[in-house]
Amino acid sequence: MDNITPYFELLRFCLNEDCTVPECVKDINWHDLLIFATKQSIVGIYVPLVLMEDKRLTIDKYLGNKPSDEDVMEWVFEAHRLRQQSKTAFERTTKASEWFLENGFRNCILKGQGNALMYPDPMLRIPGDIDIWCEGGKEKILAFTTQYYQMPYNWLHVDFPMFRDIDVEVHFRPSSMKSPISNKKLWKYFDKIADNQFNNPVTSADGKYKFFVPTNEFNVFYQLDHMFRHFINGGIGMRQIIDYYYLLRKRYNDGIAPEANQELLATLKKFHLLKFAQAMMYIMKNILGLEDKYLYAEPNEEEGKFLIEEISIGGNFGKYETRLKKLNTTNNLIKRFFIKEKFKMRLLKHYPHEAIWLPYRDVKKFILRRTNDDH
Repeated sequence: MDNITPYFELLRFCLNEDCTVPECVKDINWHDLLIFATKQSIVGIYVPLVLMEDKRLTIDKYLGNKPSDEDVMEWVFEAHRLRQQSKTAFERTTKASEWFLENGFRNCILKGQGNALMYPDPMLRIPGDIDIWCEGGKEKILAFTTQYYQMPYNWLHVDFPMFRDIDVEVHFRPSSMKSPISNKKLWKYFDKIADNQFNNPVTSADGKYKFFVPTNEFNVFYQLDHMFRHFINGGIGMRQIIDYYYLLRKRYNDGIAPEANQELLATLKKFHLLKFAQAMMYIMKNILGLEDKYLYAEPNEEEGKFLIEEISIGGNFGKYETRLKKLNTTNNLIKRFFIKEKFKMRLLKHYPHEAIWLPYRDVKKFILRRTNDDH
C-alpha cells in the first residue's frame, strides 16, 4: 500500500476543509492519480483539486507541482463525462421511483443517487446502476415485472431493463447474509423497518429530482451490511467508503437520538457486523480524518489496516484483484470453484461467522443461476 499512501493523504485533504496542504502534493503524478481514482471510482472527489477550484492549493501554488495543461485536459474530460452520467442517473432514478409508485409500489432508492445527494457536489459522485427497493415482496413484484420482461432474478432482486442507458435492479429485499440463520433474522428486521423507508422523500437542491431514500438510522446499518456482503464476495472500493463517510456526517448533522448509537451497536452485534464496523471506523478516522463525534463504535486498528489493504489491492468491487491468477490456468468449473473458495478462506480469521458459509451460499447461487428458481 505504500506506493498509494500519498493518494490517501490527498483524499483526506479533499474531504476535510480544515486540512493543510499535505507535503505529498510536491511529488504527485497527476496522471497516475487519475488511474488510482478510476480504479477506486472516486474521480469526482479529486476533480476540484486538480482543476484548480480548491483555493488552498492555488494559494500555495501546488507546492511547485501544478498540473500541466495536458493533465488538466485529461481531468476536464473525465469531469465532463462524469457530470453527464450523473445527470442521466438522476433523471432515470426519479423516473423509476415515480413509475413504480404510479403502478402501486411504494419504493426507496438504495445507495446510488440517494448517496450522491449527500456529497458537496452531487454531480461528482460516479453513478452505478439503480437499485430500487419496492414494497410487496418477491411474488407480487415478479408477477408485475414479468408482464414487461422475462429477466433473471435471485433472492434479492430482479433485473428490469426499463432504460437503455442504465441498469435497474428491483429489490424484494435490500440485502442478505451468508449464514442462513442470520439471513432469516435480517429479513425479519427488514420487514419491521420497511414502512419508514418508503416514506422518506428527498429532493435535490435545485428541485429537479425527487425520490425516496432510507432513513439515516437504517441506512447506516444497511450500507455497512451491503459493503460487508460485497467485501466477502469479492471486494469493495473507496467509492463505497466515501459514501459511508458522507452518510455518517449527514447522520450526525441531522441529529442523532440519545439512544441511537446503542441501538445500532446492538443490531450490529446481533448480525455479527461489529468487527467490520470497527474496521470501518478506523478507516473513517485514521485514513479519511473523520472526527470522533461522527463515529458510533471504537476503531479497530488491526481490522482497519487489513480492510484498507484489501481495498487498495482489489479496487472497486474487487475488479482489479490480482491474487487469483490461477483462475487463468483452467476452464474447469469445479477447479475454478475451489480456487475461489480457497482464496475467500483468508477471511475466516477475521469474520468466521459469515466466511464459513461462503461455500454453501456460492453453491446455492450457482444452482440458482442455472435454474432461476429460489430454493
